[in-house]
Parts: sequence; structure tokens; C-alpha cells
Amino acid sequence: MERIEDQMEFLLSAALYRCGNIADAEDLTQETLLSALLLQERGGRIDNLRGWMLTVMERKYYDMLRKRYRQPVVSIDETFETSGTASCPEDWLARETAAEEAVRVRREVAFLAQMYREVIVRRYMDGQSIAEIAEALDIPQGTVKSRLSFGRNRMRKGMDDMEHYDVRSYRPVRLSISNSGCEGMAGEPASLVENDLIAQNLLYLAYEKPLTETELARAVGVPAAYVEPILKRLVDGGLMAGIGDKFYTDFIIYTKEDMERYLPEQKEFIARWFGEIWRPFERFYGELRETEMYQRMSGVRRDALELFCFFKLFDYGSYKAFSDALKAEQVFPDRPNGGRWIAMGHVDTGEVPAGAEAHRYAYGGQNIIRLDSYLDTKGICASLYYPEGFPIKVFTEGGDGIREEQLVKLLYIIESGADVCRSGFEERYLRSIPWLVECNVLYYEDSRPKLRIPVFSESDFGIITSMLAATQAELAGVLRAPLKEYMKGKKKPIPAHLKSVPLQKQYLYSDHAMLMIALRMAMEKGLMRDDGYDNGVQPPWPMIFLIEK
Repeated sequence: MERIEDQMEFLLSAALYRCGNIADAEDLTQETLLSALLLQERGGRIDNLRGWMLTVMERKYYDMLRKRYRQPVVSIDETFETSGTASCPEDWLARETAAEEAVRVRREVAFLAQMYREVIVRRYMDGQSIAEIAEALDIPQGTVKSRLSFGRNRMRKGMDDMEHYDVRSYRPVRLSISNSGCEGMAGEPASLVENDLIAQNLLYLAYEKPLTETELARAVGVPAAYVEPILKRLVDGGLMAGIGDKFYTDFIIYTKEDMERYLPEQKEFIARWFGEIWRPFERFYGELRETEMYQRMSGVRRDALELFCFFKLFDYGSYKAFSDALKAEQVFPDRPNGGRWIAMGHVDTGEVPAGAEAHRYAYGGQNIIRLDSYLDTKGICASLYYPEGFPIKVFTEGGDGIREEQLVKLLYIIESGADVCRSGFEERYLRSIPWLVECNVLYYEDSRPKLRIPVFSESDFGIITSMLAATQAELAGVLRAPLKEYMKGKKKPIPAHLKSVPLQKQYLYSDHAMLMIALRMAMEKGLMRDDGYDNGVQPPWPMIFLIEK
């Protein structure tokens, strides 16, 4: 038989988690032990001692909060009216039970969805009549009564079920959001969940099946009133959708296991087909190096251009091969705030080791940042990829990091020599220049910053664009048949209710590493320049800058 005194260390640890300070934790532990000892003295039997004591501790914790904030005591019965303390003051256990019951009632009220919570609070906390509630909310009295009835039944069910917070209430996941397409003006969709663990965990919980507001609130252990505005933000932003009174996450979520599952097969595929894959690249680079634009560039700009073109060719060529082979095209829907994107989630539960091998072959898709009519131009544009597979310094990160739209302005000011004071550029971003030098976007010449990336006029780059398009089509033709065969059986299953996920996203990590695998192989064979990027040397950014006068 379990001994009560043997649970003290475990209980104190659990109490510390709830209270956050040792004084309250010790009081809570003592109260919990006292309840157990009192029950034992009265002949009560406890089959699962630790589980029983945790339940008692949870109730006493909420009771402690009630006393601290002087909240009213309520209990639930068939009429669900307010009541005082127990009718027998001498019975300590009865008083404790009444207080705990009150806390449980308030907790269940907190987890109700707004339409039910609102009428429950008005009726039983504020004492309003059915007629007063109907008038205040502009709804029929019959609707008030039905919502009261539904709310009471939902609360009784919650109390019968006792505590059943999801593991996410105490062990939250971290869910990062990326996207294909054009993000919104405020950085949507990633900005919708950035630094918001509640939003991230609501999305994770509502992925496998649609859940009600109450179910989601209870799962994260947060009252529904605090969850409602987050759900609204996620629905309005396009990351969630609804079915009746339920919500579901409207994009695909990948795990670290997904990212690494097909790495061996991808390496085998590239090794087998590398000769055929490289022939279009070889012809392209031969033509590129003969152009007058290329020959007048400095060496560092040539390296950046060649790396950019490798990403551009393989990224689009493989995408075109996939789309043709599986007869699937992605459609980017219009989103709020000017975006046109398809979201993807990457979850870190903290339970699986970091996907270091997958990260070695990761890269960010193409990002195009364009500003029309900036200063004396018709437009300026930066087009880039993120070579995440190399241990790089990223210009958007760090204390002096700079957002992409500000980077584009700064690049033009440096390249053109425009007056910063008259440009409307926020001068605080000038402090990013030393960091951009470290990131290999800029360099110093005679103590002045210069662009390390290639700069073109729109018309000049049009020549290279034509060369790229022809090579992309050639590469797609090379990859189409072998890629179709390779893809068999590699589609990631998604929940049955999820209809908006394009086929490309279900196959994302079946071939996502191929670009970096092929790039590394080309470097190993001496076909692409490698100055030791895996050994801490910062590679040139696969980025070009376009100016249209």
C-alpha cells in the first residue's frame, strides 16, 4: 500500500510548477497532505494515491486563487444558483468540498464558448432575468433559455470528466510557419503565430480533426475568452477554417521525421542521375560565361550570380518536372493584406532530436522583393534564395538584422549614391551595414560599402532570363520520367477533412533536399566553386539586384 508521506517530494515539485514560488508551494503541499490524512483517518480508501492527490492539489490551487482574489463562491445543481459555504461550519471537509466545487464551476464557465458563457454569466453571476438578457443581447427569450440549458449541460459534462487538459497545456509544441507564394504586407502568414505559443498550439491541436472552441481552450488550459480572439485572428488570416462550431488548421504540418525520412533515397537518386542532370547546367554556364555582362563583373559577383542561377535552374526545373509528371499545378489564393500564399507548418514537439541531417540539405525557396517607383526609378527588385544548408550568417537575423524590404532600399541607396536624408529611408537601418558585410551581401572598398551581389538593369537581365528559361525546360525534360517513378509511395497523408493542400506540399520532403544534394555533389566534383562553406566560410548570397530606370 502506498504511504502518504512518501509522496511529499513529488507533491512539492508539482506544487512548485503551479505556484511558481516555494512559500505557496509548501502551503499547497501541506493542504493536500492534510486532506489525504483526514480521509485516511475517517476510514476512506484511495486506490490511486498519487492521482488522487494531484486532483486534490489542483482543486486547492484554484481555491487558493479564489481566496486571494476574493471571488464569489458558486455551486452547480439542477437549478444552478449561487450558494454560500457549506451548511455545517464545524465540518472542515464539507467546507473544503464546497470551495473546491465553486472553483470547478467557475473553471467550467471559463471554458464555455462565448455565446453560452455570456448568458450563463449574466444569469447566474450578474443575476439578470431571462427577459433582461434577451433584451441586452437582442435575441429571443427562447434562445436565452436554450443557451442556458446547453451551457449547463456542457458544464456538467466537463465536471464529470474532471481534469483532462491535453499534454499541450504543460508541454507546448513550437510550430513555425513558412509559405510558398507572396507573403502579406505584415509578413503573413508567419507573423500570425510568431512568438505566440498559444496560437501555435491551437493550430497543432486542430490539425488532425476539427475541434470546438471549448475543446481547444480546455486542451491548452486557457479560458475560452482568451482563446476566442486568437482563433478569430487565425481564421481571418487564412491559417484556420471552420465547420459548424468547430475549427481546423487549414495547411499541412510536417515533423522532423518527415524532413529526414527520404534523405537516403534522394541521395541515391541524385547520384544515379547526376550526369544527365549536369549537362543542361554545363551548357548554361558555358553560355553565361561568354556574355559581356558576366565578363565585366568582379569575381565575387560572378560567384553570387552562378550560385543564384544554380538555385533558379534546379528549383524551377524540378518543380516543372514534378508538375508535368503528376499533372498538378499550385494555385496561390488571394489572402488578407495583399498576400498570395500557401502555408506549411513545421512542428517541434521537443521529443525528437533536431533534424541536423535534414538541415544540411535545406534551402529557402525564391523570394522576390519589389518596390515600384522608388526615388528616381520605375522599380527596384531583389531576387534571392536562402542557402540554409550551409552554416551561413543570415542578414535578417541578429541584433543588427534588416528586413528584406528595408534591405532593397539600402542596396539602391548604396549602389546609386542617393542622399539618405532625402530618400525617406529609416537611418537606423544604416547600422546593419557591418552585419551585411559579415553576411557577404556587402563589402568595403576604401571604407565605403559596396554591393557584393550582381546588379542588372531589367533589360540586361532579360538576356539571362531567356537563357534560364530554356535550360529550365531542358532540365525538366531530363527529370520528368525518373522523378515520376521516384515519387511513387512517397506522398504524406493528411487528415481527411483537409481539402486545400496542393499535391506539391504533400510530396514536399520527398524531394526537397535534391537541390542541395546536387549542389554539394557539383562542388565536390569541382564543377561549382566551393571556398569551404561547410567549414564556416560565408558563401556569396544567391541574390541579384535589378534596377529599372
